[in-house]
Amino acid sequence: MTRTLLIYDGRTRLFRAAAEAISRFTETLTLVPWESDAVQAFLRAQFGDPPFALVLIDGDAVHVGEAAVGRALDDLDVARPVTDLVEQLYPAVAAPFGRVVHGKAPADIHGTFRLDDTAKAHIEPLRRVHTIPVDSE
Repeated sequence: MTRTLLIYDGRTRLFRAAAEAISRFTETLTLVPWESDAVQAFLRAQFGDPPFALVLIDGDAVHVGEAAVGRALDDLDVARPVTDLVEQLYPAVAAPFGRVVHGKAPADIHGTFRLDDTAKAHIEPLRRVHTIPVDSE
């Protein structure tokens, strides 16, 4: 089974711990930190300028922003009404939340995009980059 890749901000202890906890409860998601070299290479190939965003890669689809949130919650079997609510709230809260927690707002990019042919070459290296060091700062 090919696992879905979820790209998240791994710079802070809180998000690394959350990623580790989520990975214990799912057999469908592999979490990879946004700042890894493999992720940056993928994002450059897919988008040109790497956006700071939540990204979920599933097959030949790349979900970004609220679409990534929705797909991730679906993969985690979160109830549809909760998923719908979070997707609706995401655009309004993402920028202020990002500035407070991440030190910058996420890119204003949302939706589902076809996986670019040049970006496909970066998928397997991404699958190998999923170690989440929780105890380091």
